[in-house]
Amino acid sequence: MPAVSKAVAEKIRELENQLAPIREQRDKLHKEAQQWMEKRDDTREKIRNLHEEIASLRKQRDDINQKVKDLKIIRDQLVMDRKEKLAKVIELKQKLSSLRQNPAKPVRAIEKEIESLEWKIQTSSLTLPQEKRIIEQIAELEKQLSSYRQAQTIRKEINTLQQQMRTLRGEEKKFHNQISEMAEQGRRIHQIMTEKGADIPKLKAEAEEYHKKYITTIRQAQILNKQCIPLMAQIRALSGKAKSEERKEKTQRETMLMQELEKRALEKLKRHEKLTWEEFKILAEKGLMENAAEE
Repeated sequence: MPAVSKAVAEKIRELENQLAPIREQRDKLHKEAQQWMEKRDDTREKIRNLHEEIASLRKQRDDINQKVKDLKIIRDQLVMDRKEKLAKVIELKQKLSSLRQNPAKPVRAIEKEIESLEWKIQTSSLTLPQEKRIIEQIAELEKQLSSYRQAQTIRKEINTLQQQMRTLRGEEKKFHNQISEMAEQGRRIHQIMTEKGADIPKLKAEAEEYHKKYITTIRQAQILNKQCIPLMAQIRALSGKAKSEERKEKTQRETMLMQELEKRALEKLKRHEKLTWEEFKILAEKGLMENAAEE
């Protein structure tokens, strides 16, 4: 190897030895930066997933809260209806207390007595005072019957209202239980939302820290990469120079070989020895066959 090429190769090795640890450290930093970036992106993905989960939970909670409101409206209407019926029952009981509920005689006996008195008026010859007394008796008996019948009607109405109140109270309880269950479900969902929401600031801080480390590491890698550039440029330049010298040396060797072949072919031709195809081709391309033959 010529001295120049040897010096160039030595310089390239020296530069590559300088470049190798810098490049190795740069690649190591690139790998580390990639790891920080992946951790940052994974953490950001967790945050996005949490936001989506919280949004879904919030919708569930809001739907439940709306259902609870609707059920409360129905329950409150039931309570109002029951209270109205209770007020009516109280009113009817007060009215009932003012009525004669139990007549002195059986109802059928009173009815027969009224019929007998009416028949007496119709069939007997009575004086005006006598007729008046009988009419007063009938009026008193009818009053007793009317009061008793009103009391019966009122008691029946009270019984109906009380039955309706019991039904309403059962409906109230059913809706109250549904409201309690759904409210508890909404509370649990809200608690889960709160817990998931509490994780977000921590994850954001982690993602920010990972991003800072990524930026710091990638900048360090960029600094080392800048140090690599002039060394690589020198290596490329020296490699180019070495290749140029190799091409030049190869050309010189090929020229010397051709000259040697040409000389040997001419000598064989003068001695009238048989030429190889390569020897013949070299002499023919240079037009030396005829000159050698003439000699």
